Amino acid sequence: MASEGVSRFADDLPTVERFVSLGEGDTPVIELTALAERLGLSRLSAKMESQNPTGSYKDRIAVMSLSLALHHGNAGWIATSSGNAGLSMAAYGTRAGLAGFLCMVASAPQEKRLALLPYAVEVVSVDGVGREGTAQVATALMEQVRVAAEQQNLFLGITAHAFNPSGMRGVDTISYELAEQVPDASHVYVPTGGGGLLTGIARGLRHRGMTAKVVACQPAGCAPIVDFLNGNTDVSAISRCDSDISALQLPRPPDGTLAATAVETSAGWGTAPDDAAILDAQRLLAKTEGVFVEPASAASLAAVLNDLDRRRLQPTDHPVLVLTGAGWKDLARFEADDARVPLITVDDVVSRVDKWRSSL
Repeated sequence: MASEGVSRFADDLPTVERFVSLGEGDTPVIELTALAERLGLSRLSAKMESQNPTGSYKDRIAVMSLSLALHHGNAGWIATSSGNAGLSMAAYGTRAGLAGFLCMVASAPQEKRLALLPYAVEVVSVDGVGREGTAQVATALMEQVRVAAEQQNLFLGITAHAFNPSGMRGVDTISYELAEQVPDASHVYVPTGGGGLLTGIARGLRHRGMTAKVVACQPAGCAPIVDFLNGNTDVSAISRCDSDISALQLPRPPDGTLAATAVETSAGWGTAPDDAAILDAQRLLAKTEGVFVEPASAASLAAVLNDLDRRRLQPTDHPVLVLTGAGWKDLARFEADDARVPLITVDDVVSRVDKWRSSL
């Protein structure tokens, strides 16, 4: 039976004439039994947002945004993206029959840029945001996009409540599903960049009466929300980003204050593992559970490992990882591994298998 997409939650979402769907949502929650046993947890689960049509949770925002664009009679759409939002908006914009203009982060992984090319979308690459980007440039870009949207009657598809609050309501559906799938979750670990995903998840959990603590997971090199939660800064902003984790590189998160308030309201906290720990967690998840996600997703597992070391989690807790995007979106970091794959002849296969088998 075909998925109804997020439209099955229409009564809890902004009103639109019709939903522009590609079958998003209803993503599974899987039990990470091997990891749970290894880490000494009674249960550990993962919400597989990587299984949405374009490989990330951003599809939920795109379906809501493009449905609203049609409802409001916009001439097209415009957005900023480090990759995931751009691909979602391109796919759903095409589905809606609306033209789009995308400002792409110049340092975005090649896989995310290449995936956009089949679509009839105008794409520009913007310097000065992403890795080593400054808060000033990121803020200026969003303002430029806002002005262009207003002047050209374009739907403003920036994936942040500060710019697109109605479209961001699509995120709430993650929590509506979690309430059905894991009502006993004690913690929800959310990879956090601009703060919009966490804000929507926390809102959805409250709406469904769930009391799970919400944990903001940011890379240590770009952790303005976590720094704010830990009392290290007065506002949820830093001057520049020093992390290579794509999608989590926002030194001045547009929804930072909303996200921090949502964390505190849930009695949660923020955790900031470094880039190396996040990349190790990415490999651990693949090798232990067969789940391959992009590094931003793995920030949730890295944060769980950090919190277990600091005794913030108890063995009886049931944390849920929100795995935001698929692993194929960022493959360049595995080029060194690929170079080590041996080239052999057909006659060498049996001996290689024997050698491999004896090493197990």
